[in-house]
Amino acid sequence: MQGKPTRRQTRRGPAPADIHVAMRVRERRIEMGMSQPTLAAALGITFQNLYKYEKAKSRISAGRLYALSKALGVPVGYFFEGGEGGLKAQKLRSTGKSAARTR
Repeated sequence: MQGKPTRRQTRRGPAPADIHVAMRVRERRIEMGMSQPTLAAALGITFQNLYKYEKAKSRISAGRLYALSKALGVPVGYFFEGGEGGLKAQKLRSTGKSAARTR
């Protein structure tokens, strides 16, 4: 008897937030003029792993995201700016509303 498929079986590809974070990592690395091998060495990982992070083939853990923020000289929140949540925050700031009132 076949049961309901698990979430893992029904999910296809990375989540939009994972893709956005991956793109921001790559953008910042390039902006700083840093190569993949250089950043990977600073993180203590292989450049292949960094490539997977930048292409959203592997999810970036919270600890790794923190290390990336330090190596790239930005706050952790930088990687989420401009994403779905970031756009909502920008709209709230422009309208002067608080997040508490929109829920």
